[in-house]
Amino acid sequence: MEFDESLPWRRVRGEGFNAHVGPVQIARAGETVWHAALDIEPRHINVGGVCHGGVILFVADVAMGAATFESGGGHPCATIDLDCHFLAAAKRGERLLARAEQMRRVRGLSFMQCELWSGGRQVARGAGIWKYLESRAPGSTGGP
Repeated sequence: MEFDESLPWRRVRGEGFNAHVGPVQIARAGETVWHAALDIEPRHINVGGVCHGGVILFVADVAMGAATFESGGGHPCATIDLDCHFLAAAKRGERLLARAEQMRRVRGLSFMQCELWSGGRQVARGAGIWKYLESRAPGSTGGP
């Protein structure tokens, strides 16, 4: 997977945890497909010298959450299940790329799949379920 410069990339809002780990960029690549990208910096590296698995999982969650939020018309949603299989190491200085796709939407639930790539290697794959929320909490802005 390559970083597609032609997509309309934008930064995920930089508040809280997103600001701490990011910045992450997202872009719509299809009706229910979104990409996410994060440049792996020294602060993302674990004691083994490679990108921490939590950072990889974070990018997967952002990509799948953005796809759910946007394909749901901007309706607030929350991760209720998230599964990730780590396949290879992502390295410092590389760009971590995710491709997330909504596979199915039924009864207020969004079923997602995601692939993550770095340095031309698939480093992880994941899946998850997001629940569309009935109402937004007061003062909340929701979404990416």
